Amino acid sequence: METWFIAFVSLCIIFLIRAIFSSLTTTKKTTATLPPGPPHVPIITSILWLRKSSSQLEPFIKTLHTKYGPIITLKISSRPAIFISDHTLAHHALVQNSAIFSDRPRALPTSKIISSNQHNISSAFYGATWRTLRRNLASEILHPSKIKSFSEIRK
Repeated sequence: METWFIAFVSLCIIFLIRAIFSSLTTTKKTTATLPPGPPHVPIITSILWLRKSSSQLEPFIKTLHTKYGPIITLKISSRPAIFISDHTLAHHALVQNSAIFSDRPRALPTSKIISSNQHNISSAFYGATWRTLRRNLASEILHPSKIKSFSEIRK
């Protein structure tokens, strides 16, 4: 047999074994700490999510809530998204335990370019920078007098 063919088959087997072990170790870590949700197949699930329109998303999530409970995990892209449908659970997570759930995950290298290295209100880490951005947003852009001054632009 040709040497290049043996080397190629060996590399394919090594990559296959590595992919299987890495998928097994990552699913054990994440499924133990995340709420239940539908199974995720890396490429196929992402394609199925892209095929759905935004009007189909809400009824689909409601059916998942009836099947899996008030808290579900959906892996839409590379990171999981957690949806809470119960008002009391959402209040408990977002108001009573706000400091625990307020931090953002680390941005991917491509996302860091878009989010100015996570220095904007939607992606900044919880802390002094986020508080300053929030204070500026509330006092400068969302203040009632400023909203009136921007009304002509919005029209």
